[in-house]
Amino acid sequence: MVHEALTSGDMPPKEELQPTEAEKRQILTWIVQQAAQNANEIYGTQRRLNRREFSAALQDLTGLPIDFAVGIPEDAKVDGFDTGATALQDGADSVAQWLEVTRRAVDSIRFLEPIQERVIRIDFRDHEFTDFRKFVEANWGDEGVFTRSKRLTCKKEIGLYLPTQWTGDRGDSFLALPVPKDKSTVLKVSLSVVARRPMPGLPNPMLWVKVGGSYIDYRPINEEPQTLTYAVRMEDCLVEDDVVKIMLRSFVEVPYSVAGFANDDRSKPEDKIPGGIGIYRPAFDRKVLRDPELQPVPTIVIESVEVDYDHRIQWPPTHWNEAIEDRQDNEQYALALLKLWMDRAWRRPVPDDEREKFIALYRYLRGEGLSFDEALRGVFQSVLMGGPFRYLASPSDSDPVVAQHAIASRLSFMLVGSPPDEELRHLAAAGKLRIPSVVDAQVDRLLSDPRSMEFYRCFVTQWLNMDQPITLTMSHFKKQDFKFGRNLKDSMNAETVQYVARLFAENRPAVELVASDWTMMNDILAFHYGVAGVEGAEFRKVILRPDECDPRGGGILGHAGIQSMLCWMGDNWVIYRGAWALNHILDDPPPPPPLEVPELLPFDKQNQGKHFRELLVQHQADSKCNVCHKKIDPLGFAFQNFDLSGRWREVEHDRYHRAELDGKIEWRGQGETRPVDGKGSLPRGEEFADYHEFKQLLAEAYLDDIVKGMLKKLTLYGTGRTANVVDIITIQAIMKEQAEQQYPMRDLLKALIRSKIFCESSTSPSNG
Repeated sequence: MVHEALTSGDMPPKEELQPTEAEKRQILTWIVQQAAQNANEIYGTQRRLNRREFSAALQDLTGLPIDFAVGIPEDAKVDGFDTGATALQDGADSVAQWLEVTRRAVDSIRFLEPIQERVIRIDFRDHEFTDFRKFVEANWGDEGVFTRSKRLTCKKEIGLYLPTQWTGDRGDSFLALPVPKDKSTVLKVSLSVVARRPMPGLPNPMLWVKVGGSYIDYRPINEEPQTLTYAVRMEDCLVEDDVVKIMLRSFVEVPYSVAGFANDDRSKPEDKIPGGIGIYRPAFDRKVLRDPELQPVPTIVIESVEVDYDHRIQWPPTHWNEAIEDRQDNEQYALALLKLWMDRAWRRPVPDDEREKFIALYRYLRGEGLSFDEALRGVFQSVLMGGPFRYLASPSDSDPVVAQHAIASRLSFMLVGSPPDEELRHLAAAGKLRIPSVVDAQVDRLLSDPRSMEFYRCFVTQWLNMDQPITLTMSHFKKQDFKFGRNLKDSMNAETVQYVARLFAENRPAVELVASDWTMMNDILAFHYGVAGVEGAEFRKVILRPDECDPRGGGILGHAGIQSMLCWMGDNWVIYRGAWALNHILDDPPPPPPLEVPELLPFDKQNQGKHFRELLVQHQADSKCNVCHKKIDPLGFAFQNFDLSGRWREVEHDRYHRAELDGKIEWRGQGETRPVDGKGSLPRGEEFADYHEFKQLLAEAYLDDIVKGMLKKLTLYGTGRTANVVDIITIQAIMKEQAEQQYPMRDLLKALIRSKIFCESSTSPSNG
């Protein structure tokens, strides 16, 4: 902190006595020397897998697509990140939970034991009926399988039509399955689904999947058939009357209209509100238009389904292509399986001496009368409880083999959220993961993998603190827009994730983090922004033309999801937005407010009609507040053009009506209006008149701060530790190298990953 404050010139304060340049160099050099002496301790630390990495590692190892994180408590965080080593500590209770979850993980794998299937397989394209209940009863009623979904239409060569619904509609279970007596099994469901949109103007339907009382998936479906696979442990399911229920629902979650059909406005004359209910959905009579192909709604068709409600898996998974001969009940086969399990679980080759105790355990368990499969499952679980599975090794490990595979693991968990694949393991075994060109090629390969969206989602969400609730408001409770809230909130968050992902994918200049002429958008987000011509649930790059949309322009600061999430705590969003921008954008976090200072409530009765700037002057009169608020408040005014839901506004009111009902927020201005006051200043004193001048100043004068802050966050996310003085010097060198190219995003990431920060080479740091 001292090093950064001296380097930036923030300290000592301008009005105080200043050190000479020689004195400043002397103290900076001393700080670096002290940090360098501790570098080995810093770089040699390991960190535990967090819950999402732990789940991904178990999925990769067992071949079971189960969310194993369900049985693990939330991780503590460091500066908002779940990868911080100091927060990922083991306690007695957490070890007990790891024991239980690892037991469940190995419980469903088989080696020699026969697998008895309890499977329902239906290809609906081979059938035609209008009563799904009778169809299920006739085929599987004797096995205790039933459904409450009656009027489902099935057509040959097409499949089973799910009824189209809107948020708030009730639904029945798709299938109810008997639970095995011990309930220690896996339920696996595979679906082949496709959307049908029989007329122009229909949106994508959304599939909601609910298994055992919990929603496990929510996604748009298009006209391309796709296979979706889910697996859950029965212990994690809600069991009712000895059955577990699977619910599949098709929702429309965007307002739309179809030529020839009236808008479905059923409000009574006395309930009419200004502006009406808005475009909602086409009105039609299902009793008249019985054929789904004639209805003005999109539908999801289930082409086929396979349900295994006592799922076991033969290990090793077939896609590993690991041919182990002589599959017999003998020690040779057991040791071959154990070697493969340990090498994959510990993410490195395991030498014979480290395997000895596990071999001894296998022999002991067989001597106690356990079968081949039982003994090997017990040994496999003990491997999972070992440190090399639960902890990520350090790239500075004294064993070069361990160090190379540690780089492979660090790279893979960072960029795709799972253990290293075959190519990374081969490169680590060949000792090539410190060669810059090899590392760059792997970064490019992993970022082109669809799994890299896990990196973008997790990093961006934690960097920008986007786990906060999004505030959606309408002028009146009766507005039908509330029916599309879930999809809109998810899309508002996804805009920022998709935008940053595109910056990295196209190696865009870092200035576009705050200023550009484009964004990522889908249909519901376009409706929220008032942009025409965007159809479909998938996100795509949209150029923001001033004559076609509001004047916010591109960049994450103008995203509705960002501005909306900063309003949920109350009405003094000028303060919240300013503090967030300092912390997450400008790398200048303010300290937490003193506990004894009362919260400013701008819309309390005694404050109504007062300009917010006037209230803040009163607030800053308190000396305990002034130190921080003189930086926070002037910055927060930059965002005054955004209302609670992130919509652009040109005027503000003297007062606002706000009410809440069943999670809905009614919010509208009342009284006199005035132009939005967006004047403010940045931390180093630069003044701006409005949001556009603010963005221009950020791009011109604060880009270095933004890039340095992002690289520090990437350091924490990728290595598990906050950037120290040595790291900051390396970051400054990376920035100097990339500045002429305007800080291209992917090149910045590559430079960080091939540096000492990530690979932890033995190069001595310098202050140059």
